[in-house]
Amino acid sequence: MEEVIKELNKKESKNSFTLWFKNNFNKRTSLRRVQKFGGWLSSMMMPIIGIMIAWGLLTAFFIPDGWTPVAAINDYIVGNVITYLIPVLIGFNAGKLVHKTRGGFIATFVVFAVIVGNQYNPGFTEGSSPSPQFLSAMIVGPMAAGILKLIDKMLEGKIKQGFEMLVNNFVMGFLAFGLGIAAFYGMPYVFNSITWALAEAVKFLINNKIIFLTALIVEPAKIFFLNNAINHGVFSALSPSLVTEKGRSILYLLEANPGPGLGALIAIMIFDKKQRENAAGASVIHFFGGIHEVYFPFILMKIEMIIALIVGGLVGDAIFQIFDAGLIAPSSPGSIIAISIFIQSSALNYAGVYLGIFASCGAALLTGSLIHIIMRKKYKKNAATLEEATKKLEQIKGKEIKHLSKKPLKELDFNEVDTIIFACEAGMGSSAMGASLLRKKLKEAGIKIKVVNYPVKELPSDAKFVITQDKLTEYAIQKVPNATHRSISNFLDKNFYDKIVLEFKEKLEHINEERKTT
Repeated sequence: MEEVIKELNKKESKNSFTLWFKNNFNKRTSLRRVQKFGGWLSSMMMPIIGIMIAWGLLTAFFIPDGWTPVAAINDYIVGNVITYLIPVLIGFNAGKLVHKTRGGFIATFVVFAVIVGNQYNPGFTEGSSPSPQFLSAMIVGPMAAGILKLIDKMLEGKIKQGFEMLVNNFVMGFLAFGLGIAAFYGMPYVFNSITWALAEAVKFLINNKIIFLTALIVEPAKIFFLNNAINHGVFSALSPSLVTEKGRSILYLLEANPGPGLGALIAIMIFDKKQRENAAGASVIHFFGGIHEVYFPFILMKIEMIIALIVGGLVGDAIFQIFDAGLIAPSSPGSIIAISIFIQSSALNYAGVYLGIFASCGAALLTGSLIHIIMRKKYKKNAATLEEATKKLEQIKGKEIKHLSKKPLKELDFNEVDTIIFACEAGMGSSAMGASLLRKKLKEAGIKIKVVNYPVKELPSDAKFVITQDKLTEYAIQKVPNATHRSISNFLDKNFYDKIVLEFKEKLEHINEERKTT
């Protein structure tokens, strides 16, 4: 009997492990984790992009090779901003994401220690000079905040009344002291190794003239909503050293290039009559507004179109490489307007950037057209719609995309809802566009309600009505479980906005009728 029980326990344990393994390491779960990590990287960097753009403008105007050189600004502002200010801001923002303001403060202290430690020990090779510590800030900042959060949690409820401030301040002080000393002496070795390895990898790709092959990874990854993570979490972190060395960075162009997406959308406009109007609107927003997410659902409608994006990316990146083209600051959003502003001022560089963008557009258009011609029978037989694209997106993300709601709008007190929050990863770009579209629809319907955009990580606890990208809705529900939630996949889906407006309009009319009867 005991042997039977042991055997049953073994089987149960084995089944439990198998179930745990399947739940944690299947393809869908792995993709969600990659998306979550990508969102984390972009959340650290995106709020700082405006400051990086300001630095880019300073370099464009005032460095010795700039448009209007000013020695004092170059000597006292340009170098100090990229050496001290931007890494410290990244560290504070990263720490704040982990442990709010306390996390931000300790992260700032430790990141500053890493920066000055890099001044003291700039590298292994002879003649090494200090480099911008962007990657250091993205790693050390969250780690320092995470340690403080763990200690605060351990002490929670164990401090005598009246001593909370004293204990909290001394805990942060002693921890910052220890981590700061360790960061000053030890971390430069770690991060100089990481920076050296990544720089060597980039140099290898550039020197061997194969940097264009990154399109094989970048273009498909963008469709899985990893565009911000790639651009701001990786390329923007590696680019400052190239800008310092050469005055420009090709890495700023690899993800931001709007050419492949524009070419794919034009192909859809030509060959798909049903989606022609939507694709036309998306192409304007994509190319001039720089919000690349708007074309993702169109590609997912016809997944073969990823090939067109890859071909366009390879062609564009190859031309950038041939001309040694680059930007002086990150183009955020990836708009032709933003890219034009940050092209390093030289005729050859202008030619390389524009030729690369429009050649990538042409290559994607040609490839997309061939795909439509070859696949026309399949497309006629299985005419895909945006709704079907959403279903494909559900399969890819491993989630069900629907208009999620913790409680139906009918049960929501309309008088309580004075603000609709549109949230995305960084609270910029797609959420700003969605908020603008909804705001316009509500105004046309005569409904006076405020619409704002937020980073999903910073949703206020008293939020009443929240709209998020489909992949962020579950997280938004965790942040504000008592709010009414709506999920959107395609930001140009007019039906979605009309439905929101209709629901609020019906509720408003119902309230007015009740008031009349009373």
